[in-house]
Amino acid sequence: MPAWLPPLLYYAASMLYIYMTYALSQSQTPPLWFGTDAAERSVRLWLYTNSLVAGGFLLFAVHRGGVGVFSWARKHLLLVTAAGTLAIFGSMGTTASLPALGLLMLTAGYFAGGAHYVSAMTIPAPFRGRFLGGAITLTVLIQYLLSSGGKDVSGYLLMLVLLCLSFLAFRSFTALDARLQAAANDQSSMDERNVPPSPRFIAMLIVMVSCLAALHGCGDIMALKHYAQFDESLFHDTARLFFPAGIIAAGCVADYAQRKYLLSVTALALLLRIISLLTTNTQDMFFLAQSTEYFIDSFCIMSYTLYFMDIAPLSDKPSLWAGMGRTLALPISALSANVFALILDNFSLPGFMAAYVLILALLNLFFYHAAFRDWLEIPAYERNAAEVPAPVIPVEPTGAPIPAAAIPLPETITASGDSLSAVTHDLAYYQQKFDFTRRELDVLTGILEAKTAITIAEELGIKERTVRFHISNILKKTGLTHSAELKLFLPLCKK
Repeated sequence: MPAWLPPLLYYAASMLYIYMTYALSQSQTPPLWFGTDAAERSVRLWLYTNSLVAGGFLLFAVHRGGVGVFSWARKHLLLVTAAGTLAIFGSMGTTASLPALGLLMLTAGYFAGGAHYVSAMTIPAPFRGRFLGGAITLTVLIQYLLSSGGKDVSGYLLMLVLLCLSFLAFRSFTALDARLQAAANDQSSMDERNVPPSPRFIAMLIVMVSCLAALHGCGDIMALKHYAQFDESLFHDTARLFFPAGIIAAGCVADYAQRKYLLSVTALALLLRIISLLTTNTQDMFFLAQSTEYFIDSFCIMSYTLYFMDIAPLSDKPSLWAGMGRTLALPISALSANVFALILDNFSLPGFMAAYVLILALLNLFFYHAAFRDWLEIPAYERNAAEVPAPVIPVEPTGAPIPAAAIPLPETITASGDSLSAVTHDLAYYQQKFDFTRRELDVLTGILEAKTAITIAEELGIKERTVRFHISNILKKTGLTHSAELKLFLPLCKK
């Protein structure tokens, strides 16, 4: 069985569980304080369910972090799921079913937290976007086939599916977690490429995801009120099939050039969403607008999920950061929709659009500008091995590798006399070949001159941790594991 198949099935099962519980929530009767207007009830129920799913993500992170009081969650999820579904069906159409629905939402978030953790720890970064696209596509297609027309789900079928998914998720996580524990025990030491994410970068991710989620939520409530004038039943179910197409496209964009274009494309997609709302004024255009909605949503979901999954394996709390994107985005998007719903009738559309564009522009500036990337210490991930030539390490006649310290360095790497001009010339070639940043070239020069990380940091006026971050990116871009290998490998890659 391929190594990626169990995580894919587990992720798809957890996402299907969430979608099924959301489908179940549509049949509930909200209490009076949820409001009398249909749109108000919808967005407040959305806030209720999203917050509980986010709570399930945190529940998994706390449990995985070693707090034993929550150990019942994984051991008894099957019973919790059965009790929740029975309670809902027994009180269908009354507000008494909301607590049971909340219990199911917590279990759904717990399942999804485990799925994000396992995916982050088992799927290499260059393939995570396409992995998520495939898993979510599988989820949506299964849901579409299970339901009548893709939306309404039979109550008994839903209960059976939830129970089966609960059992599958429990068994899958147990097996995959055991594999991860064994791999962690076999790893004797961390190489220089694995530098924990900087606090600045984590803070920037939190701000970025929060802003994107808030903008997404504002767009959702605008769409909800705008589309109320059209007959959604005509096209809604067919338009939903544009979501798998969008999530696959988002995964390919994410994996291309190390996430370089994901945020820009997501920002552009959010702008196109507002434009589609403003231009949809007839029933004939409704199908196009709905299809655009589903396609654009996929880019937002990919951005929420993927950036935090990338930093999880490098951090000391992977179970927390792997699902943090969804943990933040779910309640923030629902909360912004509720707040924006209160002012939607009295706001200035030009002012809103100006703020919308400004926020997206600032996010892209901070995330993509080279100086800000260095300041934030945004990590790179390993390139595809086929893109980087393998280093040639000389060996002794016995077949044992020669220690790096005993390897005579080529003349162009010595730090004396006229050879420095050759090093500068070589750096220009290395920058073009491996896409090094200006600061990475500064650090690389110090490495080639046999300087320590502390010395390089003092000369450049930066922290030693920042130097090690740049060394990590240099090694990932070249496919090496230790800075000592750079002195031999870089001159050889020109041959």
